[in-house]
Amino acid sequence: MAKRQPKYKKFIGFIYVGISAVFIYFVIMAGYRVVNKTIEYDVLVEQRDALMKEKKELSKEVELLADDDYVTRYARENYIFSKEGEEVVKLPEK
Repeated sequence: MAKRQPKYKKFIGFIYVGISAVFIYFVIMAGYRVVNKTIEYDVLVEQRDALMKEKKELSKEVELLADDDYVTRYARENYIFSKEGEEVVKLPEK
């Protein structure tokens, strides 16, 4: 004949199962947060790299804009800036 366990031992068993389920839930959620933060970190690193590249390009352009010859050539090419007595004809792009 099977021996019956007292009711409080069954109750304690259910409590252990419940506590274990809560701990497992928190561990899974912590892992999920770590994965999300890692993905977010990778995206931010890519954005940082793109911004650093853009900063270098803009710094180079600022240096070029300090040169009067470059500014004149840039204005002539992009804004149809002409010298006195010169006529500018803009040709269509191919």
